Amino acid sequence: MRKPFLRASLWAAFIFGAVTACTKDAAEVNLAIEGATEAIVVRIEGDHSVPFDTLDIVDGHLSIELPVDSTLNTFYFLLFDTGGSLRLGIAPGDEIEGTVDATTPMTEYSLTGSPMSEQLLALYRPVLTSSRLLDSLDVFRQNRRTDSADVMLERENRHFELLQARYLAHRDEIQAVIAQDSTNLSNVFAFFQQVGQVPIFRPGSDMAVMQAYAMAILEAHPTHPLAQIFAEEVMRMANAPAQPERR
Repeated sequence: MRKPFLRASLWAAFIFGAVTACTKDAAEVNLAIEGATEAIVVRIEGDHSVPFDTLDIVDGHLSIELPVDSTLNTFYFLLFDTGGSLRLGIAPGDEIEGTVDATTPMTEYSLTGSPMSEQLLALYRPVLTSSRLLDSLDVFRQNRRTDSADVMLERENRHFELLQARYLAHRDEIQAVIAQDSTNLSNVFAFFQQVGQVPIFRPGSDMAVMQAYAMAILEAHPTHPLAQIFAEEVMRMANAPAQPERR
């Protein structure tokens, strides 16, 4: 199965520079979790990810206090023993309450109590829908490997139309989410989403949009490393030689 957000997660782990001295500020996290018995909590620090804790999920419940680093806006991953995962973005005083279905790698969850985490959830929902479609098409293809060439061609054309429609819907959904809260730091992750191998935002045709959001986020969070590095990455892409765009 495909793991949603994997590419964006890896990108964040390598670019998220921060001064990591911890403050006394923290966020409370209380989750009802189905399907998993253990969670590894990972925090992004500097140019690498650091395991923060490994916790047993007792009677389907996980409670933890997550410290906020000196940026006062900190991102964590929860990695479950079922292969599922979710991302949290926290600020001082956040009180996160939620439910998680971690039965499969395609984690489904809901939560409240944290603007950054709620934005991450809104950005994740289109990814989950697209990932499920891709997975279902892969399963269907594997189950029909003995079809004739004509049937295979017809099927691939039909799948292409489904994927194209889903790509456009995914793109519209993401744009609507980031427009509602344009300076939320969590929006950075939206610009590195893909459907299959096709980026949701393309440096060629979408550069003006990417530059506008990079500037808005940087103006709202001028000292935050994630905002700074995102702005620098967009500038680098804007100055890079033009590349043919994948369809």
